[in-house]
Amino acid sequence: MKINLLLLSLVYSTICSSQILTINVAENKFGIDEIHSIIISRIQNINDYSDISNYNEVVINLGQNNYSFISIPNSLEYTNSYLVEDTNSSIQYTLYFTQLPIVLINTDNTIVDEPKVLANLVYNDDEQTVSSNIGIELRGGSSQSYPKKTYDIEFWEDETGDENRDVQFGELREDDDWILDALYNEPLRIRSYTANKLWKQMYAPYHIEDEPNAKSGADVMYVEMFLNGQYNGIYNLSEQVDRKQLKLKKFNGNMRGELYKGYSWGASTFTSLPSYNNSNRVWSGYEFEYPDEDEITDWNNLYQFTDFVMNSSESDFATNIWSEFVEDNFIDYFLFLNLIRATDNTGKNIYLGKYKVNEPYFYVPWDLDGCFGTIWNGTNENITNDILTNGFMSRVINENPSNTFANIANKWFDYRNYIFSTVSLSNSITQQYIFLQDNKIYERESLVYSNYSFDYQSLTYTQNWIENRLEYLDAYFEAVLSVNSITTSNKYRIYPNPVTYRVHIDSKEGTNGKNYKIYNITGQQVSSGVIEDELIYVERLDKGIYFIIIDDKSFKLIKN
Repeated sequence: MKINLLLLSLVYSTICSSQILTINVAENKFGIDEIHSIIISRIQNINDYSDISNYNEVVINLGQNNYSFISIPNSLEYTNSYLVEDTNSSIQYTLYFTQLPIVLINTDNTIVDEPKVLANLVYNDDEQTVSSNIGIELRGGSSQSYPKKTYDIEFWEDETGDENRDVQFGELREDDDWILDALYNEPLRIRSYTANKLWKQMYAPYHIEDEPNAKSGADVMYVEMFLNGQYNGIYNLSEQVDRKQLKLKKFNGNMRGELYKGYSWGASTFTSLPSYNNSNRVWSGYEFEYPDEDEITDWNNLYQFTDFVMNSSESDFATNIWSEFVEDNFIDYFLFLNLIRATDNTGKNIYLGKYKVNEPYFYVPWDLDGCFGTIWNGTNENITNDILTNGFMSRVINENPSNTFANIANKWFDYRNYIFSTVSLSNSITQQYIFLQDNKIYERESLVYSNYSFDYQSLTYTQNWIENRLEYLDAYFEAVLSVNSITTSNKYRIYPNPVTYRVHIDSKEGTNGKNYKIYNITGQQVSSGVIEDELIYVERLDKGIYFIIIDDKSFKLIKN
């Protein structure tokens, strides 16, 4: 009996000592890069593998091939990488598990700027697997020269693109047209993601009551992408900004909803007003996005609006501007633009839309990679003490219709209590950095792209930039409110007002020899001196509204 028990014990020990854990991963839930010897895989219920140290061998089955772990890990985690060996070829790979969706694209065609070419795309996340024909083309300008490309993709029912197919990913909208944004020129791969999410937090379309499904801008989500078997890294899968997303009214034989994309400088920045040609879908920095080309091309509405902004009288501008443009949208976009200091988004990288005829225009941002202390090519630009504007914004600042600039300043301090708080902004950046760092996404990005180190110093730079930017904008908008709270004095009679060259000051006490200071409407001192011959010369000032301070008393001046 004792001998039998001993034999059973030896058999059990032998079985236990040779336990093999086999992990099966379904087709299309992984990508293998043979060039860089990288495997990236999704895995179901990774917490089930929190303790696998007792196994004698661990094998992962990916499709038709088995890969054996070189050393047995204690657990499987997203935050680790693992060395595995193909059991057939003995080739070794670095294996990563990912929480992000995986996108696999394969095509026999050369992907070009235009037109879209046929490819196959497979998308996989926890909830769904989507497999479809797509049309794919390169997107962007200078970014097309980067080794990591941005793509415009369109889902097709067939191989010719004659019939499109709507798909939905995560919490993004259902549509047939998508962008895979490469983020190559983003040092941390988080600026565009954060900025897009921030804009959606800030602004809801003004026509949301009429169109409950309208969006204020493109929403994004992270994915990891393979193209023809090669790992391309992390991407933003992004919605398109178009009529359907904004819920603009459809063309019905007449212009109703309108959408224009700013791609360069000109009328888009309200600095130029050339004549237009309705046989051309491009005009002075704009591309005509909607209505479609086969429906109508008519630049007249946009031309008339641009002309109004640039050339209307001061009284006409003050009376009518906020019936021509959505004031809340202007305020939020001005604050958003300057908070993140998106230098390419004052006219370029901006959409101008209209919900329907006789309604005001509004702004929609796009392509938000150059912000939070970097510019379009990914270079750090550590400037925090300036204000970004275009011709439209400058006129609003200088003439202050309906006291809009005070409203902007008050809105700034409202936002500072929550989404613009230092903690909120810093956390949104830091949390994304920690996620990408801990999940080794930076590590595998570095294996295929060496342009950035993704180090902690880059995060520190961004955090410091945000703190310095907030400090400057706090002081700037405090000055705006201070200037707008000035009570003008009746002690002086000034003329002419508006003025072009010099101001005459009439006072019973006399002002010769007194010091004066001149402030613009934003609270910045722009001039100072000593009054001589009861005159102050202002010919060097730009057009706008100013306050002259004499003996702690003030009066408002309009410079033509």
